[in-house]
Amino acid sequence: MIGCTDRADQQLIQVQEHLEHVFGMAFLNRDMKTQLARDHLTIVITERLLFVGEGHEIRPDGKKVLKQMAGLFGEASFREIRVAGHVDKAVSDQSLTYFEKLELSKARAMQTGRVLKENGLNSQNVIIEWYGDIRPIASNETAQGRQMNRRVEIVVYSEDSGNSSGSIATVADKP
Repeated sequence: MIGCTDRADQQLIQVQEHLEHVFGMAFLNRDMKTQLARDHLTIVITERLLFVGEGHEIRPDGKKVLKQMAGLFGEASFREIRVAGHVDKAVSDQSLTYFEKLELSKARAMQTGRVLKENGLNSQNVIIEWYGDIRPIASNETAQGRQMNRRVEIVVYSEDSGNSSGSIATVADKP
């Protein structure tokens, strides 16, 4: 993104830099990471930063993180913000069923979205999605890979990016 002069790109870069500055320790501990694309910024937050155990209840520290994010997002002008819940595909015989995984990823995405909205994020621009275990970012063959797959992704789209969906709440629970 070097040499970008587009206002929307600059806004996403500023948000990325602010997140990395404010949540530096979370980035160092690999509990949070960002990825900048042409028209959006993806923020990946691990299960261990946000949630109590393997449930959907958000930790007090996780609520603080989301409150700060909501304030930052509220200051910027974004076309939409997508909150997506993901879980791993455990290799043990005692793992959750497909539908239980969908329900857990849904509950996590909804709780994350709820905390963001309660702290000032414009609910008209928030889309909640859940994917269960169908979008891994790492191998499910190792404990470290499964840990990386248990996450929430918050994707912010710049105001000037095209393809506005116009959706207020979308459900993505298809395999």
